[in-house]
Amino acid sequence: MTQRQVAMAMRPGGPEVIEVNPETMSPLTAGEVLVQVKAAGLNHIDSLVRSGTYAVQFPFPYGVAVEGAGIVTAVGPDATLSVGTRVCWTGVFGSCATYVTAPYHMLVPLPEDLSFEAGASLAHAGLTAGGLARHWPLEKGARAVVWGGAGAVGRLLVAFLAERGVDVIGIASGDRVHAVRTAGAVHAIDRCSTDVKEAVLAFTNNEKVHAVFDPVGSETFQTSLQLLAPRGCLINYGQLSGELPTIDLKQLMLAGSVFVTKYGPGGIKGAGEIREIISQALELAQKYDIQPKISGRFPLRKAADAYRFMDALPPGKVLVLPYFES
Repeated sequence: MTQRQVAMAMRPGGPEVIEVNPETMSPLTAGEVLVQVKAAGLNHIDSLVRSGTYAVQFPFPYGVAVEGAGIVTAVGPDATLSVGTRVCWTGVFGSCATYVTAPYHMLVPLPEDLSFEAGASLAHAGLTAGGLARHWPLEKGARAVVWGGAGAVGRLLVAFLAERGVDVIGIASGDRVHAVRTAGAVHAIDRCSTDVKEAVLAFTNNEKVHAVFDPVGSETFQTSLQLLAPRGCLINYGQLSGELPTIDLKQLMLAGSVFVTKYGPGGIKGAGEIREIISQALELAQKYDIQPKISGRFPLRKAADAYRFMDALPPGKVLVLPYFES
């Protein structure tokens, strides 16, 4: 039987509840594969689940992190992946480990010209971005605003929308607006030096946009509503600035009978769709030269420190590299 080292959340709480422990892995069953983890990607959803107060609950103790990349080292019956295949994934708990077992249909082949670090940085963001693009389908020629357009999800969302022929206005800060244009936006706005509402209205000749994708929440909610054309939609998928406001239906009517929706994991239907969306995201990352920004790399024994660093909101991805020492 395979032995692994795995970072475990022993009880609800912050990074201090994470311990790295040895574990004997169960034999592979039908459809499962064993993967040697080369890089695990940390995400804010990890901290929300670990808090024990989030809508998604998981029994303690459990293996932390859901995203990663590595090499298939063994396959169970009926698994169609081959030993030696480079793969990436998201949605697999316990990915912060030396090895992980996963259903083969949760794993996406990783192109040779993308590194393991890239795979562990693109899978989760790509799934979120692809799901958002499907959540409120826009036709070719439609206009959309993407807040946080230079972030991990934002750039891939811009690319997904641009690939459909949507005219994307990306919102970023400082020199990060260049990354938004590279991802496919027709216009980029520096939110630190420009009034976003005035800039969007000027660019659209006061016609506004058909959709606004917003991970910020309360801080940008009112501006986002004011950017919508009649029957447009505000798609929220985060609350980086705090709790979301209560929706006033009368305000939505007066704004042009607009819609507001909250995107979450329920927007994806099954593992097959997960694999398809991540594969598309990897292709778009190559086409638009979307290079993940890595803010921190930590060895497995410092998994708790990695989460502390991520919780401080660095500008790029935080990775745990199981075979890295520092």
